[in-house]
Amino acid sequence: MKKRFKLYSIGETSKLKNLSIKALRYYHKEKILIPAYINESTGYRYYSPEQFFHIDIIKTGRQLNVSIEEMQKIFSSGNTEELIYFLEQKKKDIVAQISQLNLAKNKIDILKKKIDKSFNIMNDDDFKVTYFQERYLITTPSTKGTESSDLLDYSTLECLMENYKIKSIYESGTLYYIDETGRPIPTFVFELINKEDYLKNKDLFSIIPAGNYLTLSYTNKSRTEKMLQLKNFILLKKLYVIHCLELDLFTDIFDVNACSWQLQVYIKEYN
Repeated sequence: MKKRFKLYSIGETSKLKNLSIKALRYYHKEKILIPAYINESTGYRYYSPEQFFHIDIIKTGRQLNVSIEEMQKIFSSGNTEELIYFLEQKKKDIVAQISQLNLAKNKIDILKKKIDKSFNIMNDDDFKVTYFQERYLITTPSTKGTESSDLLDYSTLECLMENYKIKSIYESGTLYYIDETGRPIPTFVFELINKEDYLKNKDLFSIIPAGNYLTLSYTNKSRTEKMLQLKNFILLKKLYVIHCLELDLFTDIFDVNACSWQLQVYIKEYN
């Protein structure tokens, strides 16, 4: 005598597999999931326990945006090897998507951290001496003073970063050297980079040495006044200034006219 296995009604299958009755009817209509048994007199559909695995495949496929046509091909062939190959390909797609999503998440985290840091810097606008560890940067010569200079400089810098496959950490600005009269000369536009990117092409990138930096934050409206205060402070303290970085801050992303910066002045000694 042939052993009979328990069959589950469409309602029971719907509850057990968390798939609507409407969806089960649709997959039957599309010849993707044909019930194991259909009562001829009532038309009721019944499903076998083995088909529960088929339902899992269908649900997973739909979550991955597998088309109905692809589903029909998989289930009409009834070939396990083809199914395994299909699942392996989808697994590769998932891994690639996860990688892209992680990259996007990391960019969001870095950008948010930069914005939070910018607000914290602007909330403390007093002179302060801060010790910075050694930092690494990619540079391009500054064209400040020429028409559309900022746009040109940052466009060049962005192209360089893309060529060398460098991940942005949203730390950019202008590097100034101080001439014999104490006047700051814009020399390079820069972007700070991770140490791992620096180590890949040491000869192409630069190092900002560790040391004490006199820091000051300001906006485009207060820049002239703050610079004058800084000059007087340096003269009063008899500081030996080597170079300085003007770091772009992100305090108002949408107002292109509202600029803010932090100046980091590298000083040889500070008592």
